[in-house]
Amino acid sequence: MKPWKAAVLMTLPVLLFAAWRIRSIYQERHEPAIVKQAPPEHKITQDDLVIPRKMYIDDLKSAKELKGKTVWMQVGYQLDYYPYRDHSALFHDKKGPLPTAQELSVLDVVELATPANWLSRIPRGSKNIFLVFRKPNDPQQYAVPVGEVEGGNETFRLDDLLYYDDPHKLYSHWPGNVWQAIDQHQVKPGMSEMQTMMAVGQVSQSDSSNYGNRTVTYTAGDRRITVTFAHDKATQVQEAPGHA
Repeated sequence: MKPWKAAVLMTLPVLLFAAWRIRSIYQERHEPAIVKQAPPEHKITQDDLVIPRKMYIDDLKSAKELKGKTVWMQVGYQLDYYPYRDHSALFHDKKGPLPTAQELSVLDVVELATPANWLSRIPRGSKNIFLVFRKPNDPQQYAVPVGEVEGGNETFRLDDLLYYDDPHKLYSHWPGNVWQAIDQHQVKPGMSEMQTMMAVGQVSQSDSSNYGNRTVTYTAGDRRITVTFAHDKATQVQEAPGHA
């Protein structure tokens, strides 16, 4: 091969690459820029500004400081409770789960042995920790699990289970008709997801992770309520036939 031909063959790829690069730069500078749309910002609401108080209870002595005080359930329809007599819980007489915002007058916090077949969302330990309480207009004493004891270690879940302040006051910006529905454990059109959970609890399944724009089915005891939300407002409420 003649020298000039070899030089051309060696130079040609460099020239082709240079031409391609010049064309690419020209296109980048002259074609319309594609502006990526930023995800919608979360709008801070009054609900977001509510931070339930914590007491950081980590032993039986500090838990017993709740005696004589009023608390409210924060996690609705998740914990069964039992009649409490003679320093014992009547596990054979299980009551339905306590709803969210249920008012409880605290009588004591105690450790009790639980039956081998006892089932709860609270893990069973060598003993379990129970809150002893009364409900408004009910003289009966009851006990609900709030923690467990295992290997000498006590786990108190009170901060995650209870409101230490009246949720009616924490969320006083909610309209009166919304609170009326919540106190009756009902869901009405126009209620937000947060208000719905306050009414029928957090035990739910949804068809999407798009909070406020999805369909959610709640299990509240033996009730199943399906709610469709759009823009964080309930647009359709359906309860399974035969349930209260």
